[in-house]
Amino acid sequence: MSKVILVAVVACGFTVAAGQASGQCIENSPERRGEEGCTILENKPLLGPVTKPLYWHIDRFDSLEGARAVAGPDSVAAEAHGSVWLMSVEPQTDDHRGGRHVAMVGPLALPPAGGYSMQVMSALFKPGTASGVHNHPGPEVFYMVAGEQCLETPQGGYRTGVGQAHVAQAGVPMRVKATGSTLRRALVLILHDAAHPAIHNLEEQATVVACN
Repeated sequence: MSKVILVAVVACGFTVAAGQASGQCIENSPERRGEEGCTILENKPLLGPVTKPLYWHIDRFDSLEGARAVAGPDSVAAEAHGSVWLMSVEPQTDDHRGGRHVAMVGPLALPPAGGYSMQVMSALFKPGTASGVHNHPGPEVFYMVAGEQCLETPQGGYRTGVGQAHVAQAGVPMRVKATGSTLRRALVLILHDAAHPAIHNLEEQATVVACN
């Protein structure tokens, strides 16, 4: 088990570039069948207060029923990448609801908004697959379950490996690419202004720099 508290200044997402993989993040994507894709596990309003620093807590459970039984209003219980996860947005806490703690990622800086939504996803990329250039209207958080990736941004490329996490600030153009020689498996959270879509495709309007 590990505990991760990281803050970065990049953004990521999973609208996949033509010629490498097809489609956007959707419910029941090919990722659910062990193929390349990005699945929206749940999209729900954030109900808790945002006056305190918020973190993304990730805990592993033995069963989906057990995770659902202890899930809070700002939690998502789901099966992904061969495990059952409870992923919660809440202040710092040592209460892991009986699960095995994997990571606490944050703090998450939220832009001013009348309300917020949390979109939780699981994604699988083959080595060499890259997303299109895009950004988000709020922080994006991702945790690497397996493999590695490069986040290509105008400021440079940033690598993230298995067991590591990133918090991505809003508005930064980026493209994410699976690197290394193994499948990239990630859990992803976009915490955004509910009045706007979770992702904004930029096509090739922004220049990004690859990892060295």
